[in-house]
Order: sequence, then C-alpha cells, then structure tokens
Amino acid sequence: MMRFVKRAAVVVLVVGVAAFVAFLYFVPPLLSMSPEAFSGPQNGAAPAVNDIADPAERLIAERGRYIVVTSGCIGCHHIATPQGPDFSRYLAGGLKFQTRQGTYVSRNLTPDQTTGLGRRSDAEVKRVLRSGVFPDGHVVPHRVMPWAGYAVWSEEDLHAVVVYLRHLSPVAHAIPDPAPASPLSTPDAVQDVYGGRDYGTLR
Repeated sequence: MMRFVKRAAVVVLVVGVAAFVAFLYFVPPLLSMSPEAFSGPQNGAAPAVNDIADPAERLIAERGRYIVVTSGCIGCHHIATPQGPDFSRYLAGGLKFQTRQGTYVSRNLTPDQTTGLGRRSDAEVKRVLRSGVFPDGHVVPHRVMPWAGYAVWSEEDLHAVVVYLRHLSPVAHAIPDPAPASPLSTPDAVQDVYGGRDYGTLR
C-alpha cells in the first residue's frame, strides 16, 4: 500500500512539473517587452517644452515634465475612451473614484481658464499638491490623490511642476465637484446600532 502511495505521489509530482513547464512554454511571460517599450506611449504623450523661448524657464519646465511623467499623473488625469486613454487631451482629467468619503473626479490640470488650472493661482495649486486641500476647503483623500507622497517634494520641484502645467495646451473639459457620501438618514441610527454607548469612553 505504501509503495502504491509513493508511486502515485511521484506520478502527481511529475505531471505537475510537466504542466508547469508547458505553462511557461505556451504562455508568454508577464514582461514580454522592455519597460521602455511598455511605458513608451504614456511617457511620450507628455508634450515637450521645446517651444518655450526663455532658456531658464524651458529648463524648469523640462524638470516639471520629468516629474509629471515619472509620477504617473496621466494614470488618473486622463479622459477615458472605449479605445483607452485620450492622450491628445493631456491631463484633462475625468476619471471617477468612489470612496467612503464620497465620489471624486480627477481634475483638469490643463491651463484652461474656465475648467482647468487657469483659474487657480500657483499657491493654490501647490497647496493641493502638498496637502490635498482645495481652494474651497475640501480635502481629497490621499487614497484618491497621493498628495502625501508629493508633500516631500522640494519647493523647486513643486514650482517646476506648476510651470510645466502652465505650458500645456488648454483643454475645455468641465469636471464635476466632489459629491460627499450620503449622511445617515435616520438620526438615531448610531444609537440603534451601538446601543447608545459612547465608545470613546470605553477602555
């Protein structure tokens, strides 16, 4: 009986190894292309800054472009289409995020005067990047916008990003304001659920 079990275990092991080898042979590897080729279309979508006449400002904007690209801003701030992200309207925003705090839509980062950053000052833009606090006072959750990671950027990097965004082509793309989560409809719901206890006082 033990000999049969051992033989069966060996057969199962051999079949498992053979199946795994076949899987590796017939299924293409996860990284079947170089990182440069994989991220090329997204990185190449960022408009260049060669048309900026002032050499000093051009260098600052180039630094901002590098930060915007490596931070993956286009991953959230793009217009989605059935064919994929619309890179021709770079950073025009529009992706929706539903959280416990409410519904948020990625903002239009182009310098459009009506729907984008053209209506905001540099200080207002930098405050959002540092702390997630918008001009109207609402705070976007850091899980929606990773501003906690941008908070460590130097003042020079923040300035470079703003300079680059100011030089993008303006795109008129209206973004709805955040919609907060619905409050409890029943005033006594908390007391009903938690038995009227003040859980902040329990030890």
